[in-house]
Amino acid sequence: MNAAAERGSFKLKARIDKNRKGFGFLQFESREYEDAFLNPHEAERFFHGDRVEATVTPRGEVVDVRVLEHRFRELVGRYYPAGKSGMVVYERKKAREELTTVGDSRGARSRDWVRAKVIYPEEEFGRVTCEVLEVYGQELPARADIQMVSAEYSLVEEHSAEAVAEAESFTLDLNDPHRTDLRHVPFITIDGETARDFDDAVYVERTAGGGFTLWVAIADVSHYVRPGTALDDEALSRGTSVYFPERAFHMLPRALSENLCSLRPDGPRLTMTSKIEYDRQGKKIGVEVMNSLIHSRRRATYNEIQAEADANAGDPDWEFRAHYDLYAILRRSRNERGSIDFDLPEAEVRVDPDGEPISIKNRPRKDAHRLIEEFMIAANESVTEWALARKWPFVYRVHEEPARQAMLRFQELCANYGVSFAYNEKNLPEQLNKVVKEIEGNPAATLLNTALLRSMAQAHYSSVYGEHFGLASRAYTHFTSPIRRYPDLVVHRMLKLALEHERAKRKLPESEREEIETELAEITEHCSYRERIAADAERESIKLKQTRIMLKEVGNEFDAKIGGMNENGMFAAISDPFVEGFISQDSMSDDFYTFNEDRMVFVGKRSKKTYKVGDAVRVRVDLVDIDLRRIDLAVISAETNRAKPVDR
Repeated sequence: MNAAAERGSFKLKARIDKNRKGFGFLQFESREYEDAFLNPHEAERFFHGDRVEATVTPRGEVVDVRVLEHRFRELVGRYYPAGKSGMVVYERKKAREELTTVGDSRGARSRDWVRAKVIYPEEEFGRVTCEVLEVYGQELPARADIQMVSAEYSLVEEHSAEAVAEAESFTLDLNDPHRTDLRHVPFITIDGETARDFDDAVYVERTAGGGFTLWVAIADVSHYVRPGTALDDEALSRGTSVYFPERAFHMLPRALSENLCSLRPDGPRLTMTSKIEYDRQGKKIGVEVMNSLIHSRRRATYNEIQAEADANAGDPDWEFRAHYDLYAILRRSRNERGSIDFDLPEAEVRVDPDGEPISIKNRPRKDAHRLIEEFMIAANESVTEWALARKWPFVYRVHEEPARQAMLRFQELCANYGVSFAYNEKNLPEQLNKVVKEIEGNPAATLLNTALLRSMAQAHYSSVYGEHFGLASRAYTHFTSPIRRYPDLVVHRMLKLALEHERAKRKLPESEREEIETELAEITEHCSYRERIAADAERESIKLKQTRIMLKEVGNEFDAKIGGMNENGMFAAISDPFVEGFISQDSMSDDFYTFNEDRMVFVGKRSKKTYKVGDAVRVRVDLVDIDLRRIDLAVISAETNRAKPVDR
């Protein structure tokens, strides 16, 4: 690349997307620019996932790229002797890297798994090397999984001593005259069985006119985590908590996340509360935002509440009847306005103390889950509307409309599976909500829902107002999880600042507004990036456990269902354990199969036997590769594909 920037050039942030063949792409964070190609020579000095800043000329040429954040601080790979030193080979589906080792190899032998520290050169174009820190041996132990994934994404579990000391120094202050005492409201928290931090509590009551009052109280993290402190610096750097099957890497130290900021029913807690008034039809008629003090009455689980709801289905006097009645109204109203309600499979992974997966199942999603989701959406929208009405600096959760080409590709895919969808920009939310309902029960439901999700733009944080397309919401933010998301913490600060100015009857000076908005722009850009890192790491950790649980199943047979296909073969999902593997075209040895893309089927040349999405098949596990997170399957028999003619 030519390092000389032209007059009028500008800078864009991007992520490096490398290919195993050596070339790569710049994936720009700005949605206005298409990916830029990097040839192998240009891509050589970067790692997959590095965050960079590129200088772009007015003609769209990339003339210089510099690293902002390296993705790797450590990596786990295989060691190979090489001359007087050695090398560590890191190999994944997306990339392959070879790093020369420096220093002691710690007795590592050929093909041993090792953990190595990545050493970046001081000069820009110097050679990246590594130092062996730990030798695992020929088999990678399960305890290394969390080290592997966290190192690959530069995620740190332990908090600094300064941040921990600050968190442990706080006591509960109940004497704030500007805090509304809501301890008379019987709030309840509803979370999963294994949840340890509880940042939201809810309560619904009927009004005299037959309407509803929804109280959503959120832990007041901003009372403790103040700008300029070690706690705040560290929380901003992390941006979010990260949840692995073994344990979570928390944004905040436990003294806050599991104690003072956790809305447990063992005493009063400081909160920020959104009080939302609805009429009997569910129309919003009033919103109040307040600093508050609550005392949760109960810590309940989704399963407990769902069981109680089922047992009291016909009882109008059940204590949570108003909760379920309001939930039903809000959900119906949101769907009618065009909000897209995805219901994709989600893996629930249980591991033993060493990180070995015990079970992986498809996590059930019940009305109790949806009830809390609905109330959180209502609170997020309401506080955003409250801030917009005051023209206050704010953090928005923005989701742009999907690109035309992405929707046309999705339309074509729907047609292949008999689902009617005619793309029209004018009423797209309503169309997509309708097609999601039509997809329900379709053999290709998981494939189509996943394809639709990937067709969407990625939601992100912004200091500039924008709508949320997926929720069909004109005003949206993240307000409800400040224990685990830094943008929510900033939203609380903005709401508090607005409340302070209202009490003092002061306007925000323009110079101060500009300063706040500049800072918010930097924070939202950083937090959007950290969110993507966390999501990638969480997905990778689940893939790793899914691969690991199948290591002992090589040669065994399972019932599976075809969930997708391409010209190279078919993806098949096994229900227990809940994993997906790949059936390559080459492994389908009972006939010569060709892929009919128009019909989305594989057809046997001699037998005319077909395989299509949704077919039940019996499969054998042929190969499991931890490096590549790969599970290879072979078809043993099929239940629904006996010699059917193909409509050509």
